[in-house]
Amino acid sequence: MPTWLFEKIIDDLTAIPHDHKFTITLTRINEPLLDSRLERFHEIIAERLPSAAAGFWSNGTMIIPGRFEWMAKHKGAYLCISLNSVNDAEHKEMMGFGTKKVFRNLDHLHALKVEGKFPPLVQLCAPFQSTQQVREMQKFCTERWPKFRLGVRPFFEWVGGSNRGLSQRSNSDIFEFGPDAALEFACGQWFQMHILASGQLALCCLDETGRAGDEFNARHNVLSLYQKSFELRSNLPARRNIGGCETCLHLG
Repeated sequence: MPTWLFEKIIDDLTAIPHDHKFTITLTRINEPLLDSRLERFHEIIAERLPSAAAGFWSNGTMIIPGRFEWMAKHKGAYLCISLNSVNDAEHKEMMGFGTKKVFRNLDHLHALKVEGKFPPLVQLCAPFQSTQQVREMQKFCTERWPKFRLGVRPFFEWVGGSNRGLSQRSNSDIFEFGPDAALEFACGQWFQMHILASGQLALCCLDETGRAGDEFNARHNVLSLYQKSFELRSNLPARRNIGGCETCLHLG
């Protein structure tokens, strides 16, 4: 995202009352720590939006000395690590790299937590296909990194045409609880706003390509764009009745 567009979005958000708490996360299908502007971007957020908490994400490859410690100065911040599997072969198949470097980096981060040198909450975020995988993940992570929180979720299917995640979700034993149960629920994503690097708004966290049309671009005032989904947040309808959401089983 161009720096000017980022700053324009933050300036739009300054109209939010300073006693309203919310979180800003700068990530989207990438490794945020590869962007050299990330630390400065969060400084800008802290300066202009004092009620905004910082949410950080990483795939673990850049949790190396000198690259992430600055996160600790942000009060109320959290760091989520996408840990797609504790099995090296499975992790490499999904992410393109194995677990060796990630585990080494997480060991370093955990040591900082033990020493009290990294206050932000650290959560490992992991998808699963079966309850057996959940048990394996819980046992491995709690034994190796007891200071981290573990969050597991079913695989989801990305929106945008790639169908990534479809095969894993189709084979998941979560369907034993009823394959369409989530379609009767509203969605927490309706309370969030997702902006791609292009400035285009995404439908939700699963949307890879963004919504079509200039009217959904962050060149417009982003609070006005957020207002477009006000009725969804007010009425909380079943998602099966909402275009774009009618087949989604994601519970996030």
